[in-house]
Amino acid sequence: SLGKIEAECHAVFAPLPSANPTLQGALETLKKLRAGKDGKQRVLYLPDWTALVCNSCNAEVKVIDAFYTVFLAALTALDENLMKGVLVLKQSEAILADPSNYWISVINAGRYF
Repeated sequence: SLGKIEAECHAVFAPLPSANPTLQGALETLKKLRAGKDGKQRVLYLPDWTALVCNSCNAEVKVIDAFYTVFLAALTALDENLMKGVLVLKQSEAILADPSNYWISVINAGRYF
């Protein structure tokens, strides 16, 4: 279950996977998460499908998943209290949770352009 995402949440996009992750990337993500207002839901969005399309890590699904597993472990190690209150949402899970609405939005975007 993905849970509900509040309309006025503070959403942060994780970086695309890399074969050379940096501490700086983790620290920047934490800084962005901390910038959310107290009392508002914090959401960390993992763009795994975007990583596939952009050929991150040679578009290897296992490598992309491993990157985000290590990335989340690093974020938790650096600021466990903050990460306890963050909803982590993978793009692939969000899309597959309601595929009908996803494809309707794709069709509507195609009609627009």
